[in-house]
Amino acid sequence: MSLEAVSEEVKEEKWFQTNHLQGDLKARSVRGGVSTMAAQIFSFVMNIAQSTIMARLLVPEDYGLIAMVASITGFITLFKDLGLSSAVIQKEKLTQSEVSSVFWVNVLISLGIALFVALLAPGIVYFYEEDRLLLITLVFALNIFIMGLSLQHNALMKRQMRFKSLALIQLTAVGTNVIAGIILAWLGFGYWALVIQGLIFSVLQTGALWLLCDWRPDLAFKKANVGSFLKFGAGVTGFDVVNHFSRNMDNVFIGKFVSTVALGLYSKAYQLLMLPITQLRNPLNSVAIPALSSLQNDGAKFRNFYSRYLFILAFFSMPIVVYLGVFAEELIIMVLGEQWKEAGYLFQLLAIAAFIQPVASTPGIILITTGSVKRYFNIGLVNAICMVSGFAIGVFTGGVSGVAIAQAVVVYTLFLPVLYYSLHKTPVSVALYLKEISLPATFSLISGVAMAVYAYYMSQLSLHLSPMYYAVYCACGFIVGAVVYIGLMIIFPTSRKKFKQILDIGSFMKKGKTAK
Repeated sequence: MSLEAVSEEVKEEKWFQTNHLQGDLKARSVRGGVSTMAAQIFSFVMNIAQSTIMARLLVPEDYGLIAMVASITGFITLFKDLGLSSAVIQKEKLTQSEVSSVFWVNVLISLGIALFVALLAPGIVYFYEEDRLLLITLVFALNIFIMGLSLQHNALMKRQMRFKSLALIQLTAVGTNVIAGIILAWLGFGYWALVIQGLIFSVLQTGALWLLCDWRPDLAFKKANVGSFLKFGAGVTGFDVVNHFSRNMDNVFIGKFVSTVALGLYSKAYQLLMLPITQLRNPLNSVAIPALSSLQNDGAKFRNFYSRYLFILAFFSMPIVVYLGVFAEELIIMVLGEQWKEAGYLFQLLAIAAFIQPVASTPGIILITTGSVKRYFNIGLVNAICMVSGFAIGVFTGGVSGVAIAQAVVVYTLFLPVLYYSLHKTPVSVALYLKEISLPATFSLISGVAMAVYAYYMSQLSLHLSPMYYAVYCACGFIVGAVVYIGLMIIFPTSRKKFKQILDIGSFMKKGKTAK
């Protein structure tokens, strides 16, 4: 066998085989989760710093312009992957020929979508009656093509649970992106600072993925190799498409029927609320998907891994959202400035739905990792129809506030029906699911009451807080909520056992480092 053939065989083993992951799955999951979480925390800090600075250099209208384009082009970009990345991560066995064929499909699709978005630019200008959107849309089109070049490299690294390398890529791209955005905003580029930021991030991330993932596609394309991937990806893409409507039609309705300023306030409030949630949810999901995919044929291990993942997500996300809701106005002023004060009420309304959203989305991961993509699509379709209908009613009855309220109504109305449908004939039962989230949900709400009492008491003191005191005020509120929440976790035997699982993760990591 030639050296070249041996090299190719080694690379195939390196990037395609996953049997070696199962023997050390817990260690890999914990290390991967911690690495990704650390990167997300640093990213969160950098993004908060960026939002704090740029919100004072830009105006709500600048963010509204970007949201107008993103709400439409974001839908089209969903097709650039067609769920092929998820298929590559989920499939048990892969070959070089299969992944190469999938890569070229992604490239062709990304190019086609980029050209379509560019041609759509005049239509977006006409729809919103805003000439500035033309060039913004063209840059977005270029961005789409660049991102499409690294989709399979990213998927292969996730498949192999190379989360430390992915975290390094994220930190480098985000850090450079933040600095560039702030400099451009300070120099007076206005909304172009936000546009160029996105382009810089795509170029850096794509280049880094090609550098750290040494897999390279063959030039040959075989149609037979992509059939099973497209079949799997169709369900994922179908869900993403209809889900996009349920997550972005609010921006379209507000931008069209209310105002650009209102959209800027709404989109920034939603972005700030979701920032800490996504920093937590995304790394956990990144670890859970490849891990659960490798366990799809072992129901007991699958169920055990998912229950721990769900509890950890609920343990952190629910109290965070409650805290953000209670101190919404103060946090908005502290981070964004007084000119964004009106976004505080919207922030609180959006927090109602955000309380349950992170855990409500996890049954979808079960369906993806077990290959039940048809049910995954059906859930997305029903959710999209209900959500868009809710937005339409909300915008005409209550304006921008009506849209936020409609989102909460739909989320809670669909929660249990979707849960029963999603978990039917899966390794996870509805009873197990509700058991895992019940304690974090209950204790989070109780801690929320304690924080609200603290906030009420402080308001009775008639203190006129200047911005420099907001940090102390919010920090003390956080301590009140944290003491109550963790105290309740420790008091009761059942919750204390669950809380120990959280502490065990840190202990496990410490032992792992010592062993090395």
